[in-house]
Amino acid sequence: MKELIPSQEDGSREGSEAPIEEKSAEEPAEEASSGTDTAGRTADSTEEGAATGQEAAGVPAVPEKKQGRGPIIAVAAAAVVAVAGLAFWQMNKEDPKDIVIKAFEGVVADGQTNPAEEIFGWDAMYDKLYQGSYQMDMGLQLESLLGITELAGAGFNMAAVQDRDTGAMDMDFGIQYGGMDLAGAQIYLDDAELAVALPELTGKVFSLNLAEDLETQIANSPYLGKNLSDMGFNLQGYVDYMKKANEISKSETPMFDLEALWERYKTGSEAIDNLKAAMTVEKGEKRSFTVDGQEQECTGYDVVLSSDSLVQFFTDTKDFFLEDETLKKDVVTYLELVKDLNDSVSGAYSLDSVAGGDGAQAEELTPQEQQEELWTEVDSSLDEALTQFQNSMGDLNLAVYVTDDGKLASFDYSAVLTGISEEMEDGQAAGGESAETSGASEEETKAAEAGSEAGGAAQGAETLTLSGTVTFKGGYNRMANVDASLVLTAPGSSPVTVTLNKTGDYQKEQSYSEGLVIGLESEGEKGALSLAGSYNIADKTYSLKGALESNGTEMGSLTVDGIMETLVPGESFKAAADSIKLTVNQILLGVPAEQATDMDLLELSGSFGMGPMTESPAKPEGESFDILAATEEEWNQVIAEMYLKLNELTSSIY
Repeated sequence: MKELIPSQEDGSREGSEAPIEEKSAEEPAEEASSGTDTAGRTADSTEEGAATGQEAAGVPAVPEKKQGRGPIIAVAAAAVVAVAGLAFWQMNKEDPKDIVIKAFEGVVADGQTNPAEEIFGWDAMYDKLYQGSYQMDMGLQLESLLGITELAGAGFNMAAVQDRDTGAMDMDFGIQYGGMDLAGAQIYLDDAELAVALPELTGKVFSLNLAEDLETQIANSPYLGKNLSDMGFNLQGYVDYMKKANEISKSETPMFDLEALWERYKTGSEAIDNLKAAMTVEKGEKRSFTVDGQEQECTGYDVVLSSDSLVQFFTDTKDFFLEDETLKKDVVTYLELVKDLNDSVSGAYSLDSVAGGDGAQAEELTPQEQQEELWTEVDSSLDEALTQFQNSMGDLNLAVYVTDDGKLASFDYSAVLTGISEEMEDGQAAGGESAETSGASEEETKAAEAGSEAGGAAQGAETLTLSGTVTFKGGYNRMANVDASLVLTAPGSSPVTVTLNKTGDYQKEQSYSEGLVIGLESEGEKGALSLAGSYNIADKTYSLKGALESNGTEMGSLTVDGIMETLVPGESFKAAADSIKLTVNQILLGVPAEQATDMDLLELSGSFGMGPMTESPAKPEGESFDILAATEEEWNQVIAEMYLKLNELTSSIY
């Protein structure tokens, strides 16, 4: 049997299986002593032999089963997936700077709940009334004065209608006393005529023909034209002013449209984008804040805005507004209106200036030239302020906290302003003069100046630290509830603290309220201005209040209580004020604090409303009286009539 083994090594395959089995049986000690590796190899050889035998017998071989490779493959696959996921997460991870920028932008983002718009529709109402024909009315009546009610019923009312299609408008004014109409005036204006009526004083309707040339009418006027010229009143200038003002009121875009200006700034200026690019943002510590009524842990970000980037931002912003052509045009138009109105009163529009101290009259400037001169002065002043700002202010540091869903919860800020005191600058100047006048050498003078500057920098440097916190508590929108503070701290002096607290609550179809308190504290003294308002949607009652406080004592207040009589959101409203009360603390009148109480100074009632035009403007009724064509005798008759009626009115009062 042993002889068969060498022949197997020489290549003979006969009887190969039998010797292997015999070897396995006869040499168990050798097999066992070979260890784990040998056992493994033997098992593999046995499997190969079995497979070979099966194939030789015509039986399909069983697929080879590889032990221990499955777990390795699973681990490798999991590692690949984890690495790929980590890489994908890193690629899609939002940059901290973008997170901070989006959080700030979200505070004033469009689409947030606006209770005032949902309830009243002020913006839509303004747009509709500005672009279309409208009417308005208002009135105020005295209820009491210093607690005295004898004057109750005195007041005034006003109503106006404007037809933007025809350009016609009318206004009615009335004065009441003792609950009765005392006197009134009716004014009508269109492109062809100006008419004024004073019904309680005369039956005549004073008229001015605007369809014909005014200069010719004034020249041919037998009485009034000459008197107006002698008084320096330029009727033509006044008419030009009225026409231009009427044209502006009919324009599709209002003058000084701040909303449109802001949109042009956002889309046309790179100031904001450059500031965003310049800011540096790093992840900071986490903190918890109450946002939308829930305690939330927020991620912190440390933000730095360099002083250079801030100066560049303000410079770019200044340049944009000064170069905005629409703003320039609006200013020129406004100055033209002022010129026309001034011409109508003085007859000559000029600017006085002091040249060389002799009070010489400057050459008249056109509105365009005035605008250019104004822009030059503003540009120069702002450049000077920005230079001082750049020389004094350090970097602006912020700690910004953002919720997991990207809302700005709060931010802390701080900056340091450094400057040289005026006293030290004066001392340096005096030191320089003394060195020059003492006969010192040039080297000694320079040394003295250098020492003076060094001493000034060391002793005269003053720092002012600005710091504070702004917290957004949320609510119906991001600005509903906000707490803010600003603390100004200088070495050797008490800090000055300014606080702002805004509150807001909105329950749909139930109620809406807003509150704002601005406080100031310095050296133990406290002052505050508070504004508050509430509206009950169900019964349409409202309440408004503004108050001033000093060290916790209310020094004065103005309150308004009333009801919204009619309301069509986005179209019209009529609000009645049952009480408009002004109250003061007697401390303001010199009464000792321990004896002082609140005192009702004045109480009024009134109403105000606006809406689309329901009736066209109407000319006053009465006999037409052409003010330029009338003779002196006709004028004397009218004046006499008005004098008699006026005496009757005054006698009825007393």
